[in-house]
Amino acid sequence: MQSTQSHLFTPYLSHHFHCIQFDPDSFDALSFEQQNILLPASLDKAVAKRRAEFLAGRICAKTCLAQFGQGDFTLLNGSDRAPIWPANIVASITHTRGIAAAIATDDIAVKGLGIDIERDMKPKQELELQRQILHPEEAEIFALFGEQVHCPLTVIFSAKESIFKALYSTVQKFFGFDAVQLTQFDDKKLSFTLMETLHKDLSKGQQVEVYYQCKDALVLTECEYITQ
Repeated sequence: MQSTQSHLFTPYLSHHFHCIQFDPDSFDALSFEQQNILLPASLDKAVAKRRAEFLAGRICAKTCLAQFGQGDFTLLNGSDRAPIWPANIVASITHTRGIAAAIATDDIAVKGLGIDIERDMKPKQELELQRQILHPEEAEIFALFGEQVHCPLTVIFSAKESIFKALYSTVQKFFGFDAVQLTQFDDKKLSFTLMETLHKDLSKGQQVEVYYQCKDALVLTECEYITQ
């Protein structure tokens, strides 16, 4: 599969980050073997597009892990489909059509990382999905945020995906979009409030921050969970 390193996004979080743009149409049966990356059995019958995106994410993860001398680590998924990272490594992967990225750190203060890349939703799609993604009390701040960015629901959806990824390793259970509510924003950062207690260390009312940036009809969000 053809891929090239992308410098479209410069992350705000100061961890190892790698992003590639790739051509899913160039994916073939040998692509995993050529990259020395394991194709999980769960994807044996998946369509080529799905396998190409998975491979692209794993290429990014492998590059990040190489920064810690773990480039040959076999990255498997657990029963919950979350990647099982090497001991003492905290990381996250994201991929969508034609672009993928990963971020990783060995900083012991970091308990979770979440990144997400999304392509801008169409206006009609944003309208149709608002009730699924927004907390009822987010309506007013969402309208204000919409005056600042052209795809506000895409950004908030992506941010909540990054929050889920960053907190999941601590919470160890699914939680929905209404578990967090956008309360503040500026031109690069969103602040969310937990609307329910997710864990003894993640209580209702606690703040979670997410960085965001929009470029070329794409959104990147980054979330870091640090214990004090």
